[in-house]
Amino acid sequence: MGLFWQQLAGIGHDMGHSAISHNFHLDHSICSSLVAFMGISVCWWKRNHNTHHIVCNSIEHDPDIQHLPAIAVSPEIFKKPFWSTYYNELKAMDSVARFLVSFEHIFFYPKLGFSKTEFAAFAVYFAWIGALVSSLPTWGEIFGWLLVSHAVSGLLHVQICCSHFSMEKYHGHAYNDATDEWYITQLKTTMNFDTPPVLDWVHIGLQFQIEHHLFPRLPRHNLREARSLVKEVCRKHNIRYHEPGFFQATSESTAVECFLQDRPANEQF
Repeated sequence: MGLFWQQLAGIGHDMGHSAISHNFHLDHSICSSLVAFMGISVCWWKRNHNTHHIVCNSIEHDPDIQHLPAIAVSPEIFKKPFWSTYYNELKAMDSVARFLVSFEHIFFYPKLGFSKTEFAAFAVYFAWIGALVSSLPTWGEIFGWLLVSHAVSGLLHVQICCSHFSMEKYHGHAYNDATDEWYITQLKTTMNFDTPPVLDWVHIGLQFQIEHHLFPRLPRHNLREARSLVKEVCRKHNIRYHEPGFFQATSESTAVECFLQDRPANEQF
């Protein structure tokens, strides 16, 4: 079930970028109907995810790295409060956040395992899931099934977060000059996972986050070929292209969590 949801989320992601039919309204309509099977609001996700693509790893503007009080993804967050332009609220390290963040390097993976047409689709989804779990004989099996299936589908979330958490972050606006124009910023804030072609179906193309950020509407079956072209451009212009293996990439991300946890206890806003 978890693999089904993970693969369905990949289709939803591609449709959210109009990367399947390339017809915005058709892809959006189909994707909204899929809410009946995956239980995630496409309208919410598109607003959030498209903002992330435009201002990737911006401390103030990117909602994909604004996870207080559960997770802090940059030492910059410890220096002073900042105003989130996406959530329209002040983000600060209060006592609850400081407690949770101090253990985030331990609970990094468990935390990520639990993330008009749509209203009707949500009704179908919860009726379906409710009927499904009610057929299980014990409460223990019900909670166990929900935990395992959602944790497995959460592998997609782990991959997307690791592609950005350990990369460069910045304050304010990007795209100011030649040092942070669009192409450069995407490469500074995004990394790939070096994986064999046989596992492309598992990663649903999102191991090529660099190419996906440069060409969001490019279908996933073209991303590996685009990777070769982008790497040539990076070599030509001496631009860093970061592509560790899966376990090295996750290690780099959790290393960021350990670094944040080890900051001096008296360092406050």
